[in-house]
Amino acid sequence: MSEFVQKVQGGIKTASSDILLWMMKLISGAVLGLTFALIVQTLMNYKEGEAPFSFIFMIVAVTAIFLRLAKTWSVVTVLVFDLICVLVGMILCLYIQVAPGA
Repeated sequence: MSEFVQKVQGGIKTASSDILLWMMKLISGAVLGLTFALIVQTLMNYKEGEAPFSFIFMIVAVTAIFLRLAKTWSVVTVLVFDLICVLVGMILCLYIQVAPGA
């Protein structure tokens, strides 16, 4: 009986960690997709409500591509990727603020 309980506990632990990892990847991909969608929307000079289908499509496509690329990543790899993305975003923000002629 105790073996069965240990197997169930191990299965629940594995399943919950896998779900948490997948949710981390999904959130990272969605933020990346939103960022790219906003960049494309700005480059195409669309206003705020002009092309909602292309905006949503861009978010979904980038999220799906990211999930496909990050299929074998661990929690640490996803966290390092998120850290690098935040640091690149901060550098770009600093560049925009200090850019000449802005």
